[in-house]
Amino acid sequence: MTRFLYSAGWLVVLLGAFALTQNMPQHRQPQQYPPPPSQTQQQQPTADQGKMPTANKADLQNEIQSALQKEPTLTGANINVQVTEKNVELSGTVPSRDAKDTAEQIAKAHSGGLSVKNRLKIGQ
Repeated sequence: MTRFLYSAGWLVVLLGAFALTQNMPQHRQPQQYPPPPSQTQQQQPTADQGKMPTANKADLQNEIQSALQKEPTLTGANINVQVTEKNVELSGTVPSRDAKDTAEQIAKAHSGGLSVKNRLKIGQ
């Protein structure tokens, strides 16, 4: 009987260790440094570099507006979304502070890394 308990104890310990290692972050190979500048081709920055293409702005605006419309707590809200090269701006009116915060969270989740300016007003 003690041999069975001893074996069962080791089994529990091993399974627990296995479960813990599955949840640990994976270590990746270190990033290779870029080759020296003499080996790479230098490109001159263009005026359009760093700007978001117009089609992407429209897609992003539509995606945020769609997500806002699907949120049941924002029913009755009047929210306008404007996307620029640097940020997403929310304007309009919402019924409560919670609705304002929810709209901002949704916009941030769909902003693609752009900052969100929340200019929503509370009230009908």
